[in-house]
Amino acid sequence: MKVKTVFEPTNNPGWRHAVVVGAGVGGLLAGRVLAGYFDRVTILERDAFPDDDAAGRKGVPQGRHLHSLATRGGEILERYFPGLDAELADAGCPALDQAWDTHTDTPAGRLPRFHSGIAMRAVSRSLLEERVRNRLEAEPGVRFLAGREVVGLVPDTTGGVVAGVCTRRRGPKEADETLAADLVVDASGQGSRAPRWLEELGYDAPEEEVVDARLGYATRWFRVPEDFSEDWKGLAVLPGWPDDTRGGTLRRVEGDVWTAVLIGLGGDYPPTRGDAFLEFARTLPSPAIYDAIKNAEPVSPVYGYRRTANRRRRYERARLPENFLVTGDAACSLNPSYGSGMTAAALSAEALEGCLHEQRLRSSKHDLAGLGRRFHKRQAAAVAPCWKVTTSTDRQWSASSVENFGLTGRLFHRVSEEVLALAVEREDVARTLLEVKNLLEPPSILLRPGILLPALRRTALSLLTEHKKPRSGQPEADVPMPSDLAISGERSAVWLIGLLCLLALLVGG
Repeated sequence: MKVKTVFEPTNNPGWRHAVVVGAGVGGLLAGRVLAGYFDRVTILERDAFPDDDAAGRKGVPQGRHLHSLATRGGEILERYFPGLDAELADAGCPALDQAWDTHTDTPAGRLPRFHSGIAMRAVSRSLLEERVRNRLEAEPGVRFLAGREVVGLVPDTTGGVVAGVCTRRRGPKEADETLAADLVVDASGQGSRAPRWLEELGYDAPEEEVVDARLGYATRWFRVPEDFSEDWKGLAVLPGWPDDTRGGTLRRVEGDVWTAVLIGLGGDYPPTRGDAFLEFARTLPSPAIYDAIKNAEPVSPVYGYRRTANRRRRYERARLPENFLVTGDAACSLNPSYGSGMTAAALSAEALEGCLHEQRLRSSKHDLAGLGRRFHKRQAAAVAPCWKVTTSTDRQWSASSVENFGLTGRLFHRVSEEVLALAVEREDVARTLLEVKNLLEPPSILLRPGILLPALRRTALSLLTEHKKPRSGQPEADVPMPSDLAISGERSAVWLIGLLCLLALLVGG
């Protein structure tokens, strides 16, 4: 097969050309960082960019669904693209204070309403990508090549360094083209073919970790009624493990429309027919979303999506060729219903920037040796809080039964339930939960004594109450321990949680 070279390889020791595979949020952010270090940056996208941005791209099957940009992610985007937030505001994207503008119903009750200052910009993914892409297209050293599919990596003569990519135009068959590069960054999303590319070069595919809650969701867009007079901009109804498998979100976005998203966990998938969609909304634990949309005018069909497993490819542990990086969803894809994916991509971009800066200082020859190893380790650490937030709940739903979740997991869940109950009662706890959700604080902040000890105390009281309750037809003296605790071979864990609960009781009075 004839191969045409677009850029000739160079012996220049400087960083001349970087190639990014994928023009999603992760690829756009990587392109922005690379533009500060390389003479040229080429961003390859297998899809054609739509003339109508509302149509979205084929390669983003969840693009028509609601996307959330956590506060931390919004801050990073604003740093890389100054003025972007104001631009989105001018486009009609409302800013939401997540404790004031959104009503959140949890299994423990509704979270308190207060001005938290933890804000997010409600924007569709297609509009966000379009505005960021426009900014990058204005950069003199950045170019986009749409309709180009990457079919493999091009090694140097030693096989230990990636020297470019082999691309193919989509559509009528043409000759493959070699695009030479000093650095290749795969940001092609959860469908990344990097594991296969590596195997073709003689490397092992990275280990994978998967947590699948068997969650599906369905989205429909509604016109905000002209007579709508409520002062909220969003609603959220959270499911509750193990019995309440259903939940949803309603949010106002640009164009005076609502995006209604219904979710079902453990295989309880919401339907994609209009009448059935509304009926599913009626069955949620809270009627808030159903009451809002039952008489609203739909402006779209119902879009379904079920590819929601959390998948982490451990590139930080793999042997890789030099000058090849994997970022964004290609390295760590998260259940999109938690709204952490774009923020994880932004955190990865920060990790990339830090590694490139250090590489410049580290190498007198300005080569890229060791960059991949350091980047993948730093990226893994940067997105670990996102992974922890999304998978801590999904691990419960991924178990086929309550018993299969394990004693430690069930006890952790009992304490988590009490933390959520505290958040319903206390504004400071609700604020802390929002800070964790928006990646402003690590999940470990929930272990501070003012939250953990009251939660443990309440857990202990709850377990004691259950233990004292006689079962129907049994004398009280013969009552067994609750099923959460009566599991052979797990006594040490029982004693541990018992000691913690006793400590909480003593400290809490």
